[in-house]
Amino acid sequence: MKIDLHVHSFFSDGKYDPLFLVKFAQKMGIYLALTDHDTSKGISRVEGMVVPGQEVTTQFGHVVVLCDFLPNPPKEIASLVDYANDNNCISFPSHPFDLFRKGIGNHVYEYKFTALEVFNSKAPRKANELARRAAERLNLPGLANSDSHVKEALGSAYNEIDLQEFNVEAILEKLRKREIKPVPRGLTVTAKLNIAKWYIERKLRLEKDTGGVVREMQGN
Repeated sequence: MKIDLHVHSFFSDGKYDPLFLVKFAQKMGIYLALTDHDTSKGISRVEGMVVPGQEVTTQFGHVVVLCDFLPNPPKEIASLVDYANDNNCISFPSHPFDLFRKGIGNHVYEYKFTALEVFNSKAPRKANELARRAAERLNLPGLANSDSHVKEALGSAYNEIDLQEFNVEAILEKLRKREIKPVPRGLTVTAKLNIAKWYIERKLRLEKDTGGVVREMQGN
């Protein structure tokens, strides 16, 4: 089984509906965890089809938590790790050494995570290499994920698990047992172009929305 454990929908800063992403990934033979920023709202649209998760913005940076239920995690990092451990969830820092994208950096050494994201398709090569070394030093399983915000990025990284059918608890148990193999592939030129296009499109949309709110406030 191929599974990408770090994917975003339009419930945070991704471009597409969760169901569209699931169906698109299925055509490539890939299952997903839905890990929108600080929200679980999109999971109800694809319940039973994805691993429920969140990419949580802590005081040091981003940490992903995956559970077999709709997660409602705290944002303080020590409390988040305790929450994950107490509820039998999986926690891993996303792009930990990509400090321009809110990686937690050397804080990876201070908390008891389940795994580390050692390949993020959007992170610089050096950042991924530092993450790989940290995983070795901490004796933690490494994960490879697309961190997809557009459909073209799906397939740029995933993990292989020896399972025949999709089952959330079975997938999480494989992670706990370290029975997972990261498969880093890298972004295609098409994916890179669509990532850049979506970044600009979303920025313009946000500026337009913000400007409209400001003008409305000024008018009142």
